[in-house]
Amino acid sequence: MGYKEAILVTGATGFIGGWLVETIQLSRFAYVRAGIKSWLGAARLSRFPVEIVPCDVLDKRQIAQAMSGISCVIHCATGTSNVIIQGTRNVLDAAQECGVKRVVYLSSTEVYGNVSGDVDEAAPYQYTGRSYGDSKIEAEKLCWEYHKKGLAITIIRPSAVYGPFSKDWTVRITRSLQSGNWGRFQGIGDGVCNLIYIADLVSGVLLATQNQRAIGEAFNLSGPDLLCWNDYFQMFNSALGLPELRVIRPKHVRLRTCLLEPTRIVAKFVLAHFEDSLKLISQRIHPARVTMKFAETTLKTSLRAEDLPFFSRDAKYLTTKARNSLGYKPRFDIATGLKLTVLWLNHVGLINRPA
Repeated sequence: MGYKEAILVTGATGFIGGWLVETIQLSRFAYVRAGIKSWLGAARLSRFPVEIVPCDVLDKRQIAQAMSGISCVIHCATGTSNVIIQGTRNVLDAAQECGVKRVVYLSSTEVYGNVSGDVDEAAPYQYTGRSYGDSKIEAEKLCWEYHKKGLAITIIRPSAVYGPFSKDWTVRITRSLQSGNWGRFQGIGDGVCNLIYIADLVSGVLLATQNQRAIGEAFNLSGPDLLCWNDYFQMFNSALGLPELRVIRPKHVRLRTCLLEPTRIVAKFVLAHFEDSLKLISQRIHPARVTMKFAETTLKTSLRAEDLPFFSRDAKYLTTKARNSLGYKPRFDIATGLKLTVLWLNHVGLINRPA
């Protein structure tokens, strides 16, 4: 079957990139080429007859080769600040040189910073000092620069994306809920929960690749529900069949978070410099192994310092522009999305079952 369009997806081993490649391939939306940094994460993509190519966004030669014969690039690759900023510059350079007709860049609603109220695409950038959001702002600025040079660009700003394969809003929350370290965070988890199920995000991105009105524009994409984070935690908890969540008071949350944050910083340093030694100690000394496992679980399943302002943020990201210009219409409410997510969690063995 011949295709009218060939799409390259960068960051194809990631959560969003992987979903895009699978959807494009299974729906025969277009010919799809999966750009990956390392073959170690390619097992998921290898289930399909998809062309997989090396495409480290910091390697200009690989990018140029990956773009050969490509008409559209969906740039999903993310990582460190350098990967987000310099990687985006490299992708845009290559797209311009290779004559790519369209680039769709996956940004984030984090570019708006710590805002409140209704937020549409006209809201200004707001730097917060957090690497991810600030780097996305710089990457977006590069996109607008290249658009002025004649490159057809669309920017997609998703809210929090959940669903199968999501590390942040699915796997991490699942483990936290099962650990007993999570709860309804009184006065902290009452911020607006702007969630989007991954299939709805993919649908919105693909609409943007086809619509001429999308060129030179940015679009917020979020789901159909409006609830607070505590309600999401409770719904997710119930979907997992766990006991009722306890209410955790603000003072306790902040105290625990403040106490754990220095430990988190030290743990990152120790792992970066002494990981091999720690593994050896863990293998040889059982009490040390138990202690390390407990510390790891506690750190991974407790609130982080950056969670406090995020879960308190009273902002609603409006999708009116995407609905009117792209015909975007989210199909998965949170109840449905969680049912599908829990089925996947069960399938891959991430739900703890009583012995």
